[in-house]
Amino acid sequence: MFGEMLYTQWKWARTELFLYVLAAFLIPTIMIRIGFSYIDAYSIRSVLNMGAYAGIFFCALAIACAFGLAWRPYINDASLKHVGPLSLPISWPRFVQMRFLAGVVLLLVPTVAVWIGGVIATASAPIPPTLHTYPGGIAIRFFFAALIAYAAGFLLQYAGGKHAVRIAIFLFLTVVGVELAGQLLGYDSIVGSTWNALTSWPGPFSIFGARWMLIDV
Repeated sequence: MFGEMLYTQWKWARTELFLYVLAAFLIPTIMIRIGFSYIDAYSIRSVLNMGAYAGIFFCALAIACAFGLAWRPYINDASLKHVGPLSLPISWPRFVQMRFLAGVVLLLVPTVAVWIGGVIATASAPIPPTLHTYPGGIAIRFFFAALIAYAAGFLLQYAGGKHAVRIAIFLFLTVVGVELAGQLLGYDSIVGSTWNALTSWPGPFSIFGARWMLIDV
């Protein structure tokens, strides 16, 4: 049954996965090739900046890919009033568990694309011999970042159900309101402090605040 669910989610997400794979292949290569045409290839700082920009792109791609894979199956099920899942001879918790694991397996597709895309991007650039490329490290970081974002998006969607978008908007407005209230009362940025705590080790989202460098020392 898990194989059938994985195949179904693959069919639903194959268009998005194709776009993620295409982006992982092309955009870093284009960024680096264009960047190297305008910067001094022998300037270590400029080359490191190019590696950082590519890393930021991969981080953003991980978030987009994760939320896309987390929400697409639920949206498709909801359009059919969840008739398919409710008709299966398994419990709802077991169904949700298999659906989550199927999404995790599909995350391997863009992860491999990120690794190959990083190899292609760095192979086409005149990188100084004092610097190194880390396409494998970026791919591993991409997978774990996507996994964390996928878990968060999956939890929001399946816990909030049809109200997930409203809950997300409510949380966003709450954050904005707390930040504005803190600024008016003269406090330091509450959102900034909270974000730093969440994205710094051992925060749950520390991987997003880590050093995403395709090219580094």
